[in-house]
Amino acid sequence: MHILLVGLGNMGNKYFWKLEQMGEKLILCDIDPSKEKRPHPFYCHFGDVKEELRAVIVAVDPREHVGIAKEFLKRGVPVLLEKPPALNSREFENIKDYQGLYVSEIESYSVCVEFFRKPKKSLRIQRYGRGRGYLSPLWDLAWHDLYLLQRISRNISLEDISVEENVWTIRGFLDHVPFSLSVAWEHPDPKRVWYIDEEIMLDFGQERVYQDGKLIKEGNRDKLKLMVEDFLQGKFDKESVERAYTNLKLLEKLPL
Repeated sequence: MHILLVGLGNMGNKYFWKLEQMGEKLILCDIDPSKEKRPHPFYCHFGDVKEELRAVIVAVDPREHVGIAKEFLKRGVPVLLEKPPALNSREFENIKDYQGLYVSEIESYSVCVEFFRKPKKSLRIQRYGRGRGYLSPLWDLAWHDLYLLQRISRNISLEDISVEENVWTIRGFLDHVPFSLSVAWEHPDPKRVWYIDEEIMLDFGQERVYQDGKLIKEGNRDKLKLMVEDFLQGKFDKESVERAYTNLKLLEKLPL
């Protein structure tokens, strides 16, 4: 049985190379015929796919996520949706209760997650990317940190947002402890770091953990491979859907 990959843009290509490396039997789909990758079967519309499918991964413009995912979920085919899975919580409600739905949470496979703890005084997060996403830095980048925060506590409130020199900063509270989350596209100093009480630094980019400036843990995990393996083996965290739903409710209150 085949795995259908819908979308061969930036993230879609990452899935493609990983799935091919894993030796999976692929079918590819993209509206741009020039993205065909032989010898894999290729379609310009997902509705034309005739092969029997084991699973579907959707990595296209978020505006198209719900419509594409629903077509396969109705047939009982498991779907892994890239983030954000929808443009708002109401739209997501059209698919969120299907048993075969999962939402990408690649950072949950980081070694840094092992060192999560509830902050006592403060939490400062910086996620600066080299490239650009579809909607805004909030929906593209802050998305990761919001689902990670939910692994510590569901008691999250967003109070304020500001933009300075193309850096978007959200301020809020996690269990009544203040936190800030700063994100940016096309930043000259890309990074993905958390500072918990200014004592522990979690470096998601380098897969390193520091305490009081001293390296205490270093990993070399293939996070994308681990996530895809869990999805294909039916081991993916079903709560990813609820965390995505919460993310949408948090973000839709903020300006794009």
